[in-house]
Amino acid sequence: MLERLRDLTREIKGKGLTPFGRKDESGPVGAAPQETKKRKAGPFCDPDAKRPCLTVCRPTEGCTCDAGALREALVESIDRAGLPVEVGYAKTGCGGRCLSGPFIGFPQKGFFYLRVPPEAADEVVRETLVRGRLLFPFLSISPNRSYRSDILFERETGLLAGIDDHVCMVDVARYFLDFEEGLSCGKCVPCRLGMKRMWESVHRIVVGNGTLEDLNQIRVLGEAMIQAAYCEFAMASTRPVMSAVTYFEDEFLAHIEDQRCPAGVCEELVAIQRKKAFRERMAPKAKKKRK
Repeated sequence: MLERLRDLTREIKGKGLTPFGRKDESGPVGAAPQETKKRKAGPFCDPDAKRPCLTVCRPTEGCTCDAGALREALVESIDRAGLPVEVGYAKTGCGGRCLSGPFIGFPQKGFFYLRVPPEAADEVVRETLVRGRLLFPFLSISPNRSYRSDILFERETGLLAGIDDHVCMVDVARYFLDFEEGLSCGKCVPCRLGMKRMWESVHRIVVGNGTLEDLNQIRVLGEAMIQAAYCEFAMASTRPVMSAVTYFEDEFLAHIEDQRCPAGVCEELVAIQRKKAFRERMAPKAKKKRK
């Protein structure tokens, strides 16, 4: 039996096989090691994309998280790694006491990292940007959340954030109302009629027919639904809309006064702006023809 094992060992060595049936590529003893081609990992983010690779929440007055320090740490770590990665700002509406910050958004992939301390910047760059691995301790996953992955919203604090500047907060307000508008039980007037009227005002603003009176009506209805409704459903349903109006009023005014969507999301307003630009281009030609 021992002799048979010796013969088998010599046979394996002679054929250049390993015990697992694969050829031994190490070569004879003393020979120069052969260089093996290493597979290059695919880039986590496209440097030529229109959207930034990652974004960090913009600190507001009274902010208690380390958003500014996290951004600086990420920029330094990315520079050391030599990555062609742009660090942008997430569109953040926050009173300074959110539960999720500081957070990092990945617009090209559509997810967030929450509660990321500045000292974790090197790990984020090394594991996620370089190796393409998700860090689950930071990943924004909640069984209670059923809304878009490019939005962060906290009912407890009113935080409302978009993953980057391509998110339109007026469209986000309509998105939440589309979801909540049909869920009211209808037992109290503030919720039954308030939700419907608020949806109508936001819809008019989104399509370019809104007025300042619509914006004022959203605020009045929101306050009434918070104070006078029978249950907390009305308050919870209007909270994201009130956050959008409070923190991103300039976007609502751009939709109303200029008929312009800064994010380029609202299709009706994009069409209006295209027609306006076309008329401006054609106006000088029309004047020349008249002369």
